[in-house]
Amino acid sequence: MTNAVHVVMSKQMSISCLIEIYRCQLWALRRIMALDPLIMEVHQKRAVKFLLVSWARILIVSSFLAEALYTYSHWHLQRSSLSMTWHCGYLVAGIFISLLATAQLIASLLIVVNRQIRVATGILWLAAHLHMAATPALWSLPKYMELCGIISALLLIMLKSQRHAVVAFMLITYLNCKELERFLWHILYKYVLKLLLVLIMVGFRLKLSAGLLIALMAIHCLDTHVWRKDAFVDYIISTGDVRRFHFWQKVSVAGGLVLTTVNRRNRHLTL
Repeated sequence: MTNAVHVVMSKQMSISCLIEIYRCQLWALRRIMALDPLIMEVHQKRAVKFLLVSWARILIVSSFLAEALYTYSHWHLQRSSLSMTWHCGYLVAGIFISLLATAQLIASLLIVVNRQIRVATGILWLAAHLHMAATPALWSLPKYMELCGIISALLLIMLKSQRHAVVAFMLITYLNCKELERFLWHILYKYVLKLLLVLIMVGFRLKLSAGLLIALMAIHCLDTHVWRKDAFVDYIISTGDVRRFHFWQKVSVAGGLVLTTVNRRNRHLTL
């Protein structure tokens, strides 16, 4: 008899607990539904900003990720090319490109997940210069300026889009804003894209100017760099390294522009 009473009482207590939990959940749901629309809008803006910043980080480090993945997929070709260029032997060339690709991959992933930003930026800075030093096709001042554009985009992440970092990135992008291969893109780069960069630097119609600039750069990349018929030849001769470098440099710059636009506190910039 006593056991039956205990069972009934335990069931009653369980039912009471379930009813109390239901009431708490209902109360919480009502509180959420009663939130001020302004608060909901703030949370939505924070979520969108987080997604855009994450996307910008991926775009900025895409050149390093692409280079690392290309090295892994064409490891024997890269090793042979480096060995023939510097006469260092297959062993040294293989160790060099393996360490370089691994460092680029790990540092890029650290940037994407927002961990150890300063260390990762330093590793990518060193890896970028080592890669350029090992590739004679990239030995020129214009290409080094493009490399500086990628590095300045990394500094935007490391310095959290501080004013001087944004100005340096925009100035380097302005200096690199040129295209000499085709007349149409030469005119667009010389007048339209540089005008959009100036508008971004002074903070006039920031979102619209950045959006148009990124769209034009994307169209240019699709028009001149992606999936050519002679893509296999590009991978064998040195022009393939140059074309990949130009393409991913533009992608990294686009990421820097997205990051600059998202950080609203840098809205008003002056030269």
